[in-house]
Amino acid sequence: MSERQQVRSEESLRHEYSEVVQNFRHYSNLRFAIFTIFFAVIGGVGFVAFGQEQFDWHAALVARIAGFGVIAVFWMYEERTSRIFEHHRQVAVNLEHELKYTQISTRPASTAFTPGPVVINRLLFVLLALFWAYAVFSVPLER
Repeated sequence: MSERQQVRSEESLRHEYSEVVQNFRHYSNLRFAIFTIFFAVIGGVGFVAFGQEQFDWHAALVARIAGFGVIAVFWMYEERTSRIFEHHRQVAVNLEHELKYTQISTRPASTAFTPGPVVINRLLFVLLALFWAYAVFSVPLER
């Protein structure tokens, strides 16, 4: 392979690395945005579901059922985002080995929490689903 082809190949790898790191940042930020939107939506659904007779009991019943759907949809969205995030992280690490970069591959592990973010997020969604189920069955539906 000629020197010109090697330079072009390295340039192509650098461009791909730049794109992958941008995607890595995007999905990292998106994971936090998901929670912001989730808590706003579940707060609104919870207000309708458990409001002190502010809404018709039919609306409250639908909101109580919809709460489970909201939790499931956002949980699935978070799972998918986590997988895409991890994919881009792994691609970046592979490109770093070829380019002799170290930004992502030498990133220190978290010392604050021993389980990873995926485990913590799953635990959060499980606890929220259990809390929602408890609230649905323990708070009487006003008719």
